[in-house]
Amino acid sequence: MDSEVEHSGSNQAEAVQSAVEAIQRGDLGQGRATLTWVLREDPNNRLAWLWMACCVADEPARDECYRRASTLPNGSL
Repeated sequence: MDSEVEHSGSNQAEAVQSAVEAIQRGDLGQGRATLTWVLREDPNNRLAWLWMACCVADEPARDECYRRASTLPNGSL
């Protein structure tokens, strides 16, 4: 079972990296969709919340992403 958890974490890390690449090339929709999956799997993924803030259009949603990220430890990737 431990290998499943590690595998899942690896998939999430790869998904976050894929989302970052999409965001950096301007494909915010793809980045948002990928980060939404990551956050459903792990709502405590701080890095995903930080990048999600780059994908949302309105300020209250962005602030919520930053608020959620700020409540998590720095190591929550």
